Amino acid sequence: MSARLSIICSKQENGSYFAICPKIKGCFTQGDSYEQAVENLKELVEITIKEDLTKEELHEFAQSTVKIFSEFEIPVLS
Repeated sequence: MSARLSIICSKQENGSYFAICPKIKGCFTQGDSYEQAVENLKELVEITIKEDLTKEELHEFAQSTVKIFSEFEIPVLS
């Protein structure tokens, strides 16, 4: 099973990119490029949900989606 997550990614004044996943509290990162910021965020989200959510919460999390700008999928249940 996987969850579809929305992210917001913006270019900063210094040329780097800031990415946040509003669905998961505290999940934000940056990168030198858009692709790097998104990849960093994917890794952070995957670590965060595996460590912080119970199986029931993972199931509920996987059922909900919010569309903003960009999306990616990650496995949430084995």
